[in-house]
Amino acid sequence: MFPEIKISESEIIRFIENVRKQDVEAALSARRPTPEDFLRLISPAAFEFLPQMRARAKINKNMHYGKTVKLYTPLYLSNYCINQCAYCGFNSSLNQKRRRLSVDEAVMEAEVISSYGIDSILLVSGEDPLYISVDYLEELVGRLKNIFSYVAIEIYPMDTSDYKRLFDAGVDGLTLYQETYDRKTYQNLHLAGPKADYDKRLEFMSMGAKAGFRVLGLGVLLGLYNWRIDSLSMIMHAKWLKKRFWKSKIQFSFPRITPSAGDFSIPEFISDKEFEQLILAVRIIEPESEISISTREPEIFREKIVLTAASSMSAASSVVPGGYMERDENSLKQFSLNDDRSVVLLDIALKNIGLDPVYKDWDCCI
Repeated sequence: MFPEIKISESEIIRFIENVRKQDVEAALSARRPTPEDFLRLISPAAFEFLPQMRARAKINKNMHYGKTVKLYTPLYLSNYCINQCAYCGFNSSLNQKRRRLSVDEAVMEAEVISSYGIDSILLVSGEDPLYISVDYLEELVGRLKNIFSYVAIEIYPMDTSDYKRLFDAGVDGLTLYQETYDRKTYQNLHLAGPKADYDKRLEFMSMGAKAGFRVLGLGVLLGLYNWRIDSLSMIMHAKWLKKRFWKSKIQFSFPRITPSAGDFSIPEFISDKEFEQLILAVRIIEPESEISISTREPEIFREKIVLTAASSMSAASSVVPGGYMERDENSLKQFSLNDDRSVVLLDIALKNIGLDPVYKDWDCCI
């Protein structure tokens, strides 16, 4: 299991606070940036180096991804959940309208997504294992592979044997956020349900890697804890996974808390400037890894960050089950969106800034 960082948080903060301009310059010029360089690049001292960070990140992005941006769309299967996560709109304690899709309904939703031209789909669900079972997912994925070249999942954690069943059914990628790597904060925010077990949650990505998933998606929910500490833990987790499961590719996602059902106040605000700084720093230290930016973010920010760092983005997202066939504004959402453009409009916007939207970047026959 991924070991926790051995040095204390106070030592990390002290290191960050003592970063000087020359330290940032050295990190920017490093041929192989280290985790210490990552801390230098996310320090307050690096704020005035954002133009140089954009330039360095863009070189890395263009080297590995060119001017392409992969588009994908999430498909929500259920907004029922057995967990009580204080920050989440799917919190089981909330008395809200909920819905589950049958396999046939999910396929119909997927056909709408396919009609947009999208060839990569992400299956999302609250932790609803009795209904969204492995059998359900096996059947659904088997049918979706006739429509999409790339299918990924962002659902409840499973053991290696169940993950292997889904991999054999055709699932290519696994996304599983730790949410926050700070143990105390994690325990305070996850009030009930299987997700309350911090150590078990941390272990599941390794189980997915052992099952053979081609892409492993990591992320922290920015706003729950000190973003610099959490992002360092995420980077170290990625390095640990890469060392042991080198056949899988790492993907980083950067969700920021947006309003949802319930009454949750953001404990650790991260500004747009800090957010950009973080994503640029990740592209600099992880040049080959995929970086995804979601429709949680406003269109101006999304267009800015795909020019320099992000290599994939969600498009025309609905965050409620059944939301593509029939928009239901009263249904329970996991979070709110800030970029609701259609795929056509997003395609035009990306081409206008010199980028090449990619609808298919993977096929099992390759």
